[in-house]
Amino acid sequence: MSKKIKQLARQLGDGWKLRRRLRQASALNFAFSERIDFLNGQHWDQLAARHGLLMSRDYWRALERSGLAHFEVRYALAYRDGEPVAAVAMQLLEVSLETMHAHPGPRPEGSLRAALAQNLKPKLRQRLLVCGNMLSYGLDGAAFAADLDPQTRWQAVAEILYRIRRAEKLNGQIDFVLVKDMDETAREDSRALGKLSYSTLETEPNMVLPLAEDWRVYDDYLAGMTSKYRSAIRQQIFKPVEAAGCEIGVMTPEQVDAQAERMQALYLAVQDNATLRPVTVSADYWRRMAALGPERAELRGLWRNGALLGFLLVLKDGAEVTAAQIGFDRAAAKELPLYLRLLHTAIESALAAGGRRVIFGRTALEPKARMGCRPVPTSLWIRHRQPVLNSLIRSSFGIVQHEDAPTINPFKK
Repeated sequence: MSKKIKQLARQLGDGWKLRRRLRQASALNFAFSERIDFLNGQHWDQLAARHGLLMSRDYWRALERSGLAHFEVRYALAYRDGEPVAAVAMQLLEVSLETMHAHPGPRPEGSLRAALAQNLKPKLRQRLLVCGNMLSYGLDGAAFAADLDPQTRWQAVAEILYRIRRAEKLNGQIDFVLVKDMDETAREDSRALGKLSYSTLETEPNMVLPLAEDWRVYDDYLAGMTSKYRSAIRQQIFKPVEAAGCEIGVMTPEQVDAQAERMQALYLAVQDNATLRPVTVSADYWRRMAALGPERAELRGLWRNGALLGFLLVLKDGAEVTAAQIGFDRAAAKELPLYLRLLHTAIESALAAGGRRVIFGRTALEPKARMGCRPVPTSLWIRHRQPVLNSLIRSSFGIVQHEDAPTINPFKK
C-alpha cells in the first residue's frame, strides 16, 4: 500500500472516530428551562455577560412576554464538574410558506425561497428549532466558558438541540434545526456540526458600518465622505424629509405605549413586502423593548404634523449598535425617502452612545453599501429530522444563490 493511500485511510479512520465520538453523549450535565427565570441567573450571567444585550436575561425575558405568535423559547445551561460552561438560548417556531412570505408569487430559480419551497408544503406547518435569534443578526444564542474547546462546545450545543427535539415530541415533531448566524470565524469554530449531519448554508451578507474613532457626531460621519456621497445624502434624503415638515427623535415610553398599535401597522406594512418573514413581532414587543431602557434600546420615530410616519428600533450593546426592526408608511414613502432617513438615524444613535459599529442586517445591500457598510459573509447550519430529507436539503440548499453586496467606498481615501 502506497504512502498516500495509507495517509488517506488514516484520515478517513480519524474522521470516522471523531464522528462516532461526537454522536455519543458528552460528559457534561445539563439544565433545561422554558423560562429564563427558571434557570440559575448567576450562572447564565457568568457566561453571557461578555455577549451583551442579546444574550441577557432581560432581553430574552422581554421576548417571552411579548406575545409573539407561533413562537416559544427554550434555554439550557451545560455544566462540567459542577461549573457552568455553556449557555444556549433557543426559539421554537411554526412556519410555512404562507407565514414566511405574504405574497406567493414566482420564486426565482436558485433563491432561498425556491429551496424552501422544495421542502415546505404551502399549507403544512413545519416546526423549527433555532439556536439563536431570528430577530437579530449574529450568533446570539450561545455563550461559552473561555476555556471550553470548540469541539466540546459545539458537541454540547448539538446535544442540547437533540434533547430539546426529543422532548418536544410531546408537542409535535420538530422538522428543522438551525444554528445561526455564523461569520467566518464562528463557522470555522463550529465545524464539528458538519460531522453531525448539519449542512452549512451561506446567506446574504450582514451589512456592517464601522465608525471611525474620531467621529463623535453625525456631521463627523458626513465629513468623512467624498462630496459626491455627502451631497447625495443631504439633497436626496435629508432635504426632502425636512421640506415636508418631518421631525425625527427618540420616542418616550409613553409615546411608545400610545403608538404601539400604529407602530405595529407600520411594521406589518414593511413585513408584508419582505422576502422571508419567519417571525412577526407583536404590538406589545415595542413596549417591551422600550422598557429595556434608553441605554439599551431606543425607538426613533419620524413624525409629520403629529402623525407617526415611521420608526426604527435601535439596540445598543456597548461598541455595537443594531438597527433592528423598522416600520414606515408605504404611501408616504412613495413621496419621501423614509426608509433611508430612518437608517441614518441609527448612525446618529450609535455615535451619541459611543458605538463603534452599526449592524444593518441582510437587506437593501446597495443602499447600505452607499452609506459605507461593509458586507460580512454570514452562514448558518441546518438539519432536518429525517435522514432522507436531510440529504435532499443538502443538495437543494447547496445551490441556493444570494445577492452579493456591491463594492462601494463612499469615504475619503
